[in-house]
Amino acid sequence: MYAKNLLLQLKNYWYFFILGLILFIGLAYVYNQFSTKQYLVSSTLLLQQQPNNNDASSAFANGGATSALNMDEVIKNEGDVLRSRTLMTEVVQKFHLNIRLLSGSGLTSTEIYDEAPFGINVINTKVDSVKRREYVVHLAANNKIHIENTDEGISRSVDFDQKVVLPQYDIVFARVAGKTMSSQEYSTQIVSEDDAVTTLLKSYDAEFTDKATTTVGLTFYYPNSKKGELILQALMTQYLADNIRNKKEVIDSTINFINTRLAVVGGELTDIEKNYQSYRSSNNITDIDEQSKLLVNNASDYNNRYEQQKIQLSIINSLKKRLNSPDNTQVIPSSLNIQTASFSASLAQYNDLLNQRAKQRLSYTETHPDIVNLDQQIHLARRNLLQSIDSYESEMQLSSSGIGRQNNILNNIIKGVPGKQRSIMDFSRQQDLKQQLYVYLLQKREETSMAKASSMPYSRIVDSAKSSKEPAKPIKPLIYLMSVFLGFLVPFGVINSKKMMQSRISSENDIEQFTDVTIIGKIGHQSYKTRSKSHLVLRSQVTESLRTLRTKLRNILEDKRSAVIMITSSVNGEGKTFLTRNLGNTLAMTGKRVVLVELDLRKPKLSQRLGVDNQVGFSNYVLDDVPIADIIKPGNIHENCFVVPSGPVMINAGELLLDDKLGYLIDRLRSEFDYVIIDSSPVGLVSDALVIQKYVDLTMYVCRHNYTNKAQIEIINEIKNKDNVDNLYLVINDVNFSKSGYFGYGYGVGYGS
Repeated sequence: MYAKNLLLQLKNYWYFFILGLILFIGLAYVYNQFSTKQYLVSSTLLLQQQPNNNDASSAFANGGATSALNMDEVIKNEGDVLRSRTLMTEVVQKFHLNIRLLSGSGLTSTEIYDEAPFGINVINTKVDSVKRREYVVHLAANNKIHIENTDEGISRSVDFDQKVVLPQYDIVFARVAGKTMSSQEYSTQIVSEDDAVTTLLKSYDAEFTDKATTTVGLTFYYPNSKKGELILQALMTQYLADNIRNKKEVIDSTINFINTRLAVVGGELTDIEKNYQSYRSSNNITDIDEQSKLLVNNASDYNNRYEQQKIQLSIINSLKKRLNSPDNTQVIPSSLNIQTASFSASLAQYNDLLNQRAKQRLSYTETHPDIVNLDQQIHLARRNLLQSIDSYESEMQLSSSGIGRQNNILNNIIKGVPGKQRSIMDFSRQQDLKQQLYVYLLQKREETSMAKASSMPYSRIVDSAKSSKEPAKPIKPLIYLMSVFLGFLVPFGVINSKKMMQSRISSENDIEQFTDVTIIGKIGHQSYKTRSKSHLVLRSQVTESLRTLRTKLRNILEDKRSAVIMITSSVNGEGKTFLTRNLGNTLAMTGKRVVLVELDLRKPKLSQRLGVDNQVGFSNYVLDDVPIADIIKPGNIHENCFVVPSGPVMINAGELLLDDKLGYLIDRLRSEFDYVIIDSSPVGLVSDALVIQKYVDLTMYVCRHNYTNKAQIEIINEIKNKDNVDNLYLVINDVNFSKSGYFGYGYGVGYGS
């Protein structure tokens, strides 16, 4: 459909497309002839990361302090640096690229570079924003330079190396050694550095050649090939120089950071050592391990002595119990662990007396004087022995108490040893950590200082800037191809935009894009003269299109012995009455009996167009019970065509259609005629047609070319979808097939004649 629409537009507006092609091809020729030629300058740059020499064995090799000292570049971001405005600005300022020298002036001027016989220096800029100015220069008399600018009203001759005072700045013309200035005309263009940067960036690009590599391809378009090579090479050189400068700035910043950290860490290490020394002095610690061993040994010795004292006290208590019993005459063992001389002498005397009494007792009785004397001596010896034992017991108790106190002191000291040892370990750990960090920072300072001494960039130039031999722009074949494309596109756009702005239907596509109701007929345009006649020209477009419509109706209604067809539209003037009259005539020509029923009761026109008296009609039939035979009248267009006029216009026209007599009338007409064609009211204005819809076999909705509003097509969709009208078909009226976007067959006039 779109292809047919395009072909139709080419056929109808061929002259418009021819003019478009001529215009755009002409513009392409002018552009190719007078546009500035551009050479393609290209180069390649390899981006490499700074090597990383972190010590993997270091405690800080991963993360921590190393992350602050790591200077690895993110390679993919370097593409943005190469395209940056800052880099281009540095090159513009270095080579004064805001000043251009040209041979000639105007459209035919071309930029010159190393062949220029003079140079221009801008000094003493007087304004904040320099406006673009072009000065025409040529050699004047007496070997002077003549400078001219009509915008600033400047026309003067100056010597070389003489300052020329201008409104925005002052300039100086300087001769180039070895170059002879001819009498030809030159010109110079001076713009602001910012404008020059903007212009150059539009012709420059830097892209990675491959996703898997870090090689960047640089391209630059410039009118002068040698100057273009200079600019692109300068961009790469400046980028590498900036890399070195940035590297050294980062290194200097790193060294300053390291020095600051060294001072902080050194101070912290000194404080830790002082605190450690003070702690050891206050706690009398030389070697915590040896002192701990000595304390444990001393505590063990004191504990043993304390236990021995307790044993001796136990022996003394047992001995005292024995001596305090007078009836106990047994000898006391001399092996008791009592180490006093008085006790030993008393014990020996006491045991000796006991032995003597035992011997005497063998010879004497208890009352014998010798026995009594020995008992007195034994009693005295026992008393002396008890006194010695009491004295020794007091001495032992005092000694045991001292040993116990000393033992408790040693045990308390031993309990405090783990805490002191833990504190010493904390001091040692802090000291080791700070020492490692201090040594690490010293190592990094040396590495960074060595890196600073290197002046080689990590990236390098692979291919130097090289210009193409021939201009790369404009691409003439592409320009001509685009001109041909625009020569078709612009006229097509103008034609279709005009159609888009139209609110009325002008093509079959206008209808099909808004509704899916089938179009069964397209009635050709009819001139006013033909329209005024009561019959149609035999071979006119209208006749042929009506005959085609007649054929389609037969195919749709082939199973109907007698068919009832209703014709309606959106508004008045779309041709429903015209179609009713002429379709009835066309059907009657085939020998079929046709009756036209005028049910547009509000504004009846059919009877008037047919010249039929409308005094008696449908309204009389409903209201006055006029017989059906009296309201069927000849149609005056064909002997087989009849008409039922509407009758006099009534106020309650809509209510007449609700009467049951309408159904009876249609049944009666269906029995007497082959086709019953009803001319109803416009459905877009009143609902009369929807009342009649239930009696009909087919509804034809008429749209008129360049008359029906596109918005009114929505009425068709509402009738079909909301009112459930399934037998709805479209007929487009007043179509000029030689100009409009309609397609079909059977409308040719003269085919087969």
